[in-house]
Amino acid sequence: MDNFIINQEESLKGLISKEHYFQSLLQIAHSNNLLSIRELEIIQLQIFELLTEIIGYYTRDESSSVREEVAEQIILSLCYTLGMCLKEHKTIKGNLELIKNTKLKQLFTEGEKVLKTKFELCKSLLNTVYETRLNVETFAYTDTIEYGIPLFFKDYDIRFASHETPGSIDYQLSIDVCNLVGVEYIEEYLNKIILENKFCSLFDAEEIEALLKGFNNEYAHMLVNIFQLVLTNCIGCILMGKGGTYLDITEGDRVYINSMIKDLPEEMFEKLILMAAEKLCNNLCIGDEVLIDYINKSVLEIIPQIENAIKIDKLESVFITLKKSEENLLKYEDGESLSNSSFRQITEEIRACHKVEEKIAIIIDEIHSLKDLVDVLGADCIFEEEFIEVFKALEDFEIALLIKATATSKAFDNEYGTESEKEWQRKLKEYLDSLNALRKEELLRMAEGIEV
Repeated sequence: MDNFIINQEESLKGLISKEHYFQSLLQIAHSNNLLSIRELEIIQLQIFELLTEIIGYYTRDESSSVREEVAEQIILSLCYTLGMCLKEHKTIKGNLELIKNTKLKQLFTEGEKVLKTKFELCKSLLNTVYETRLNVETFAYTDTIEYGIPLFFKDYDIRFASHETPGSIDYQLSIDVCNLVGVEYIEEYLNKIILENKFCSLFDAEEIEALLKGFNNEYAHMLVNIFQLVLTNCIGCILMGKGGTYLDITEGDRVYINSMIKDLPEEMFEKLILMAAEKLCNNLCIGDEVLIDYINKSVLEIIPQIENAIKIDKLESVFITLKKSEENLLKYEDGESLSNSSFRQITEEIRACHKVEEKIAIIIDEIHSLKDLVDVLGADCIFEEEFIEVFKALEDFEIALLIKATATSKAFDNEYGTESEKEWQRKLKEYLDSLNALRKEELLRMAEGIEV
């Protein structure tokens, strides 16, 4: 019999309810001939004795009976507490030996100790939630943390309603807490929201707020998971070759991402996204294995959303462009453009130069507007690796302006622009990719904050 239990341990474990652990353990053990009828009868008698004792506490010994619905709730609480004791032991074999050889009253007492320990642990976890909470919030997020979860600690009844989950939890996690109730549910919920908070704390609060605004101006009133929005845009940025904590995705980025993944087989598509998640964790130096596992599981939830967005041509619904506050934007007014004749003369001079240094000198001396600079880059007077040298000679703000111009011109879509325009845009991307991650991120952030 022992060998049978050991051999069937994993398959039987999968059949046992996490919510109704004690009851389902008895049912499965009996149906697999691991508990006899006589053993079940002894267990039921002990449950009745325990119930009678607890009802005495409930009525303060003023009555030996209660309403049927109250008795049913107390039985559920009793069984939940017994299950909490048994869950501390790792094997079905060990649990069955406990049930057969130990009085249920003793197991119940041990279960209450487990509940009290978890209850105190959850108080500590809630403090960690407060410490890691996001500065960018929604009403559901704020209400759940400040009011909903504290209600649990006020109203939770370990003795008579240990299986209940009082409180009000409206904020949706990236991965729901499933098949748990009572203090176990709260513990799992708090652990997950701490993981989400820790991940989001790696990013600038203003960036996250701009992301939420890009998702919907009324985000504060919506049941939206902040972590999943941040993670999704991070994945998109990784696909674009943007590192660090950069979050913004432009229309040009979406066109490029769409062209990259729209025709991939499902298996290859999933592998690409999971590889992006792995790269993301490496880039952000995330070493917490629990958080990495949570990110990977969340990515598996995100993948169908991306697939569906591609099918209905709504990639902007998952890869979101940040919406900056007007006061955070630097408004750029372009300089005066050259006349057509002057522009032609300058591009001819550049084309006639044999050294890139001479071309750069002319550009710096003669070009004083973003429009003219963009036009020069696309005028067939700068070639191949000369572009990289030109970009190296430009000021950071000028590079940021070019990034902004590229981001608003659907630069990665082959249907737009001449071949010359595409060449300088591809070379700009190549130049950015050659920079270290921090410098590239700084330039991208600078471009993001410019209103042209």
